[in-house]
Amino acid sequence: MELELVTLFALFGVALVAGFIDAIAGGGGLLTVPALLATGMPPALVLGTNKLQSSFGSFSAT
Repeated sequence: MELELVTLFALFGVALVAGFIDAIAGGGGLLTVPALLATGMPPALVLGTNKLQSSFGSFSAT
C-alpha cells in the first residue's frame, strides 16, 4: 500500500498530537485510530498498529 507524501505528513502530525495527549492524560489512540482508518488501511492492521504504538509508549514511559 503506497501512501502519498501529504498523507504521511498528516499522519506524522496526528502522531505528534496523539503522543502529546497520551503523555498528559492518555487516549492518544482516539486520534490515531480514525486517522489510520481514513487512509484506507484494514481495521485489523489499524488496531495492530495502534497496539504496537501504545506498547512503545508504555515502554518509553517506564
